[in-house]
This record gives sequence, structure tokens and C-alpha cells, in this order.
Amino acid sequence: MAEIVDHSDPGGGFSGKEKITEILNRRHKERGIQIQAAKLERQKDADETEAIQYFDSSFEQKLKSINNKLDTVSSSESKAQIFAEVQNEIYDLQRYLSTSTFFLNEYKIKICQNAINELCKNMDALKNELIPKKKFGFKSKKSVKINQDGKDSIDRIGKGAHSEAEGDRMKWTFSNRKKELIVLPRSAVDDQTVTASDLTDCIVKLEGHSGSLQFSKLLNCLVICGPTSRSIFLDDCTNCTFVVACQQLRCHSSKNCDLYLKVTSRAIIEDCNQIQVAEYNNSYPGLDDDILKSGLDVTVNNWNELDDFNWLATDKPSPNWSILNPDRIVSDWENYQNLFQQTYKTL
Repeated sequence: MAEIVDHSDPGGGFSGKEKITEILNRRHKERGIQIQAAKLERQKDADETEAIQYFDSSFEQKLKSINNKLDTVSSSESKAQIFAEVQNEIYDLQRYLSTSTFFLNEYKIKICQNAINELCKNMDALKNELIPKKKFGFKSKKSVKINQDGKDSIDRIGKGAHSEAEGDRMKWTFSNRKKELIVLPRSAVDDQTVTASDLTDCIVKLEGHSGSLQFSKLLNCLVICGPTSRSIFLDDCTNCTFVVACQQLRCHSSKNCDLYLKVTSRAIIEDCNQIQVAEYNNSYPGLDDDILKSGLDVTVNNWNELDDFNWLATDKPSPNWSILNPDRIVSDWENYQNLFQQTYKTL
């Protein structure tokens, strides 16, 4: 009679000795797999530990290097150059932190981000102390305003301008304006620093190529500018549209703003939300010449690559900014200005 073999038994067809050998071999193989997995896990932990140690060392070195530069800037004859270098190094340090967040815990990220924020504050304080803004007025300059009846009128830009007390953080070129068309002529703008604050329902048009721009506390405003050689700083702006070209742009504590950008480095936003970006599309006679004089690289435009200092995740995009919907992009700024004046009754 033929022997019946049970195929459901993995050791079926084997003798007792062979079955024991097979079981031992299987257990040995499984144990080998477990040992290899444990080795890989230990290696992974070791690699992560090494990565964290390397990050700590590199971050501290970069931090120390920047602080050393800030400590020596007061005695240097090239303060502006050092501040520019420091700003770039802070930007690189922020990028280094952002690209390392996948192996850092939340506490480490927070500590490092606070250190970067403190650097920015120290640099800004030193810069305002050592390189005070130049005072210049526009009492002899004229800007054209459009009255509600459509007729042109002349208003002197010096109206409402003021200087803050000595020692204050910024001295504004013009401020406290409502429903005004403010046009700064090329003779007042070229290579100059232009600052403005507390504007509501205003249109600001800057002719020529400025040195740097600073706008603070703007509400429902339209700002159209030629190229800016260095930096643009926007702070506490709401429901505004900016048409700007520059080397560096930083936007702080602002919301629901449209930025039409040409920027040769990556723009930075911080404590912002509902920021929409599009490519700079200003057009006027002499624009190409202004860009050449400003020194901006015509081949580089990072308008759609913003760094959000409040969003360190590398695997998900920041929810605080987005590309402007093509249906909303303005192409005719003269017509848009007219509609803006009608909407906000800008004079």
C-alpha cells in the first residue's frame, strides 16, 4: 500500500531527523534576519545621531561667524558691504535649518529658529544705528493727482511728511496719507532709499531706479515701482498690491497682498498669510535702462520661490503663499489704476 504524504506539513516526506534539521535551519535563518534588521536599525540611529551632531556643530559655527561679523561692523569702513554679507549668511543659515528639519525634533527646530530670529533683530538694530537713513525732502518736488472730476492738480509731496524723534527705528519720507496719488519723480528716486508708513487707500508710483524701499502699515494701497538696486522691506501691509523688482525682498506681518515680483534672490515672508505672487510686468519707457542702472541680473527672477520663515516643513508647501490665479493677473496697470481710484475715491 502506497504511503500517504500530508503536503500541508512543511516537513512532510522527511524523516524525523530531517524535520528537526529543517526547523533548526529555518530558525537560524529567521534569527539571522532579525539580527540584520537590528544592525540596520542601530546603524540608522547612529547615522541620525551623527547627522544631528554634524548639524549642531555646523549651525554653531555659522552662528558664531555671523555674530563675529556683527561684532566688528562698527569699526569697519565698509559697513554696508558687511551688512549685505551678513544678510546673505543669515539667509543661508535659514535654508540650512529648513533642509535639515526631517531629522531634527520640534524642540531643536524651535531653538535654532529663535537663534536666527535673534540674529535678524540684532542686525536690524545695528544697521539702523550705524547706517541712519538719509534725510531728504520733497518740498520742491511735485506730484500729479487726479481729482474726482478728472482734472489734474498739483500737490507737493512734502505735505504731511515728518521725521521721527532721534533714535527711533526709522525716519519716514512720507506718512499718514489717505486716498492720495503719490508720484515720486525720477530725480527724487534714483539711487535713493524711499520709506513710507501709515497709508490708506493710496496709490504710490515711483519713477526711476531706487536704492532700497521700506513700506510699513499700508492698507488698501497700490504700489508700482521701477527696479530697486538692493532690498525691499514690507511690514504690516494689508490688502495691498506691490509691483516691484529688486535684489532682495522681505515681507513681514502682512496679509492678503499681491506681489508682482522680479527678485534675484529668494523672497522671504515671515508672519504672513494670503500672499499671492506673480511675475513683475511693469512697463514704461526707459524700464530697460533703469534695470541696467540698478544692476539687477536680467536673467534671474525667483518670483515664484518664496521662503516662509514660519513654515519649516520640506515635504509640504507653505499654506501662507501661493501663485496668483492667471485670471486675476493685471496686465494693464494704467487701467487698473483708474479703477482703483474710482473704487477708493483716490484723489
